Amino acid sequence: MSHATVLVAGRADDNCLTRVVDALRDRGVAVEAGVLNGHPALEDALAACVEGCADRIAILPFIFQVDDQVLQRIRQRADGFRKDHPGLDIHIAPSIGFDPRLVDIADDYIARTNSALDGNAAAAILKIEGCISNPIDFTYADLEMIPDPIDDIGRLLPGRRGSAIFVRRLLDSVTIDATVSEVVFHSADDEFFARIPLERTLANGILVYRMDGHPLPERMGGPLRLFVPETDNRCANVKNVVRIELIR
Repeated sequence: MSHATVLVAGRADDNCLTRVVDALRDRGVAVEAGVLNGHPALEDALAACVEGCADRIAILPFIFQVDDQVLQRIRQRADGFRKDHPGLDIHIAPSIGFDPRLVDIADDYIARTNSALDGNAAAAILKIEGCISNPIDFTYADLEMIPDPIDDIGRLLPGRRGSAIFVRRLLDSVTIDATVSEVVFHSADDEFFARIPLERTLANGILVYRMDGHPLPERMGGPLRLFVPETDNRCANVKNVVRIELIR
C-alpha cells in the first residue's frame, strides 16, 4: 500500500506552504501542495498523488486553527474527487492546533524582533584589543562586510544553524603584533572566556552572528558565538562574545 500526503492551504499565494512542501520533498516525503482557492487546486494535488501510484492519501490542513466551514469545504472537495476514484482511501486530518513546539518558534521570533541589535546596525557589538596598534569596534553592519561569509554553518558544523564569518577574515582588519600567540574570546558577563592559540584560531575559528536573516539573539549565544571546529577543547564554544583580546 502506497501512502501520500497533501498539505492544503486556503490561498494560492501561500509561499510558506510551497517552501514547506519543497523542504519535505528534500527529506524524501511524498507530499503535494493544494489550495482551496487558486492553483494548484486540491483536486490537482490529489491527482498527482494518484499518478504517483498512491492508494492511501492523507489531507492535512496547513492551518494552525481552522473552523468547521473550512473543514467542510475540504471534505466536500475530497468527496467529489473520491467519486471518480473508487477504492481510493482519503483521510482528512484535523488542523495542527496547539503544539508545544509552537512556543519555541514564537519565542525565537520574539527574541529576534526585540533584539537590541535589530534595526540598529550602527551599534558596536564587538571590540578587538590587546597587542594591536589601536583597539577597534565592529558593528553588525561591519560584520556584514567581512569577506567570504558563511551563509550556512551547517555545512561545516552539521546540526548547527546560522550565518557566520571566519575569525581570520575578521582579524585581517587589524594589524597583529608579531609576538601574539593566543586569542582570548570574552563573553558579555566577563565570567567566561576561551584562550585559543592564534594558529588554531586563524585556521578554524568561526563567529556566528546571524540567524534566519536577523542578528543572533542573546539567548542563542548572540551577539556573537564562537566555534572552533576540529578541536577537542570544549571551551572553544563561547556564547555571547563581545570582546576579542590578542595576547602574547
